[in-house]
Amino acid sequence: DIMCAFVKMLGTSALGPRVAAMNLQGIVPAFHGHAHNRLCQVHWHPLYTEGVGLEDLEGCERTFHKSNELASGTRLATPFHRMQEIEEHWNFIDIDKHAASGNFIYQNYRQALT
Repeated sequence: DIMCAFVKMLGTSALGPRVAAMNLQGIVPAFHGHAHNRLCQVHWHPLYTEGVGLEDLEGCERTFHKSNELASGTRLATPFHRMQEIEEHWNFIDIDKHAASGNFIYQNYRQALT
């Protein structure tokens, strides 16, 4: 229920008037929604937030999950080889995402039309 508490805290802080003027709206990513009570799920879930579209807002979570693969391979490596492995990992992720972006855009476009 962090978003609920955060919004209440913002409202009572010195930033409260600015936050209200900006019409700031918080969102709890879809994966984390099940941990909240039903009222919070409905109020903060991206499915019920206008303008979010099909996004589940878990892209960062998936990216960090992929970086866990580095732990076993770099644990015993020298500092140089550890940094080399980390850099190669992220370079591959960049290339892989770039290669898949065309299909991603096309599939989202098709889904938006239906």
